[in-house]
Amino acid sequence: MSVSRLISKTLGWIARSLRMRAESETLTVAVAGMTCGGCSSTVKRALEGVEGVSGAEVDHVAGRAEVHLKAVVDPARLRSAIEAVGYKVVDPAAAAPAEAARVVDPLRVISIGPPPSAPRDAADAAVAKSKEEEWDLAIGGMHCASCVSRVESALAAVPGVREARVNLATERARVVVDASRVNEAALEHAATLAGYTASRAAIDFEAGAIAMRAERAERVAYWRSRLLVGVALAAPLVVLSRFEPTSAVAWTMATLATALQVYLGLPYLRSAVARARQLTTNMDTLIALGTSTAYLTSLIQLLRGHWHESHFFMDSGLILTLITLGKYLETRSKGAAGEAIERLLDLSPKTARLVRDVAEVEVPLQSVKRGDRVRVRPGESMPVDGVVIEGASSLDESMLTGESMPVEKRAGDRVTGGTRNGDGVLLVEARQVGRESALAAIVRLVTEAQASKSGVQRLADTISSYFVPVVLLIAALTALGWGLVGRDWSAAVSNAAAVLIIACPCALGLATPMAVAVATGRGARAGLLVRDASAFERMDKIQVMVLDKTGTVTEGRPSVVAAAAAEGWTRDELLRVAAVAEAGSEHPLARSLAGYASGAVASASRAVRGGGMIATVDGRAVLVGSRRFLEESSVAVGALDAWAESQESQARSVLRVAVDGHQVGAVALADALKPHAREVIERLRRLGADVYLVTGDNTSTARAVGDAVGLSADHVFAQVMPDAKSLKIDELKSSTGRRRRVAMVGDGLNDAPALATADIGIALGTGTDVAKAAADVVIATGDLLAIPRALRLGRATLTAIRQNLFWAFAYNALGIPLAACGLFGSYGPLIASVAMSLSSVTVVARSGLVAFTDLDKT
Repeated sequence: MSVSRLISKTLGWIARSLRMRAESETLTVAVAGMTCGGCSSTVKRALEGVEGVSGAEVDHVAGRAEVHLKAVVDPARLRSAIEAVGYKVVDPAAAAPAEAARVVDPLRVISIGPPPSAPRDAADAAVAKSKEEEWDLAIGGMHCASCVSRVESALAAVPGVREARVNLATERARVVVDASRVNEAALEHAATLAGYTASRAAIDFEAGAIAMRAERAERVAYWRSRLLVGVALAAPLVVLSRFEPTSAVAWTMATLATALQVYLGLPYLRSAVARARQLTTNMDTLIALGTSTAYLTSLIQLLRGHWHESHFFMDSGLILTLITLGKYLETRSKGAAGEAIERLLDLSPKTARLVRDVAEVEVPLQSVKRGDRVRVRPGESMPVDGVVIEGASSLDESMLTGESMPVEKRAGDRVTGGTRNGDGVLLVEARQVGRESALAAIVRLVTEAQASKSGVQRLADTISSYFVPVVLLIAALTALGWGLVGRDWSAAVSNAAAVLIIACPCALGLATPMAVAVATGRGARAGLLVRDASAFERMDKIQVMVLDKTGTVTEGRPSVVAAAAAEGWTRDELLRVAAVAEAGSEHPLARSLAGYASGAVASASRAVRGGGMIATVDGRAVLVGSRRFLEESSVAVGALDAWAESQESQARSVLRVAVDGHQVGAVALADALKPHAREVIERLRRLGADVYLVTGDNTSTARAVGDAVGLSADHVFAQVMPDAKSLKIDELKSSTGRRRRVAMVGDGLNDAPALATADIGIALGTGTDVAKAAADVVIATGDLLAIPRALRLGRATLTAIRQNLFWAFAYNALGIPLAACGLFGSYGPLIASVAMSLSSVTVVARSGLVAFTDLDKT
């Protein structure tokens, strides 16, 4: 082969690899034309027959297939495989624009090839959108809310940056960038020009919580060392201030104050100078001016021989020490913002027991790949998300669900990394590892929520950006008033310094992000994943709660709810015979009987379309199906008509069972209510919400479910098509003539438009990925009790935010006038520094109380 041909083939292979999205190990494909379980099985077999596909999971109800890849696969081959068995691959955006509009990472819903009618500009926009990435940056040098505004403005001004969000509590920035136009160096340079430091930061899932704790310990140690030096130098200053002012005392105090000014005060001074060069101000400006004014006043008086004016040396040194104490306490308290993520990362073990052939090898967790098999012994944490291959055990899934009751797992069941194994031994095949795992997805959701901003926080940030210049003006007027009018320049310096220091807006900047950071962690421990901080505000005043029926209030699949056995037959015998006969059917009602078969198999079976099943079980002829089916087979059915009619009046489906030509019983099946459904609705009512049920099901079934959970007929909406659910939400918003806040709870693809339309969308973790992408809050499981818990958490969080903002403003509203009027006396700067530190500590401590909120209290 010639060199030119080799180069050509290599470049062609690279181009194909780039087109194939090799980085995606799981693809979700929208498939049209599936109507039953048989269709799902056909599509599944077709996809798994494609080379490079390790497995596929197909849902005919949702109309989608999740394809797991073990190698690079050309999407066109997947399309061909699906079309070859009679089905069609569709573009989710074309099929359901409302749903697709809300699809976000980590969800990966794709269409294989653009729809023929897609306009070129839309395709180009989609490609451009796909190039966007979210980067996390660690920001250094921030002290207050005005710093947040400066950093956001600096980062957003970089070409290629679409959005920048900065969180003071976590000292992180989340930046949405076009990776083809911007790099890390450009962002770091922009932050440096604004007077801050920035570096790329990402959660290390391998190092886990150890690295995060080490980073936090390093920050605490930094402020502790500065505090210790400050105390060592400030203590002699306080003692010397009680001595008779002499030349020796004054110069000793000057030496100590200078050391404090350089060691503790120089960083604030540098920052203030950097801001001044850019014609901006922040908290550092206030501290630098306040302490430097006091220090320079005493130094000038000392050089003039006025030793009795040296008391300002103590003021400047003690102020810096007290501010450092406040920063130390604040840094320690800020740990609550990261504890949620640290606890989640703690759940993942650092090693896994890999099974190769017959041997077991303990390897680092990051070495486990998709398709590997791992052995999990009793008491160990599950290392990966996967499927049980062999063994049986109970798993503690409280980390995922918030529920303490263990869940039984056996071969074929899915397991989640981070859950704790009970007393059995399991062999698990890895399906999602590392950053693809459910635990990693939860961590990402928590960090995204912490990086987001509520409306209250945006308002506080805006106020803070104007706050510092206003305070500088007040301080200048205070100094001029006391100096020119009162003829007391000593009081002018003291009072102006007190105004500058007490007005530092640290608490204002921490009021919202600290509460949100703690709340997202509390929610994560209870199985509640809040996607955006603004959701806490909107949850506070929810007046209407709309619940989808199928899969939300009910289990979403039929199950046996009653059985009537003829004389000579027991209930267990009846269910066993029916289950064995129906084992060969793909009908949903047949699958609901599968657990009663006890491993037995029919020797022959045949499905009769629209009727039922004919099978041979234990050498006897068995018929299972409708009343008409048995009648047409010459079986007398009248004996159970009254029982069947009573079941059907409750919107239940009835299967008749006949053996050797005689009716031996009947089985009633229904979509059973989820545990606690009625209790949840009562809790929501006690929380002030008007509860409605919405479903596409028929009226009799919908009202039967409504009766079961305590809802009147006028609060049950039946036969509501998917596109009409969002219209129903809009209708409820204004049904009383005034605007009401509406929350929607759903789990299906058809719920996504309504979830997006509602003020708050709540999706169940057991539902479809599109529903979860459209929601503001994701409940990790299908536990309905989490719904009132979400409202309770939202209200507790907003209460904390309001109280934080009250105290932050109260300190300034009371402190600034008192300081300006000289009511603090000669100790004004000292009292101001204590008040400033206390304001931040108060806000951080109040936010921490959110972690102890009783979410079950109504």
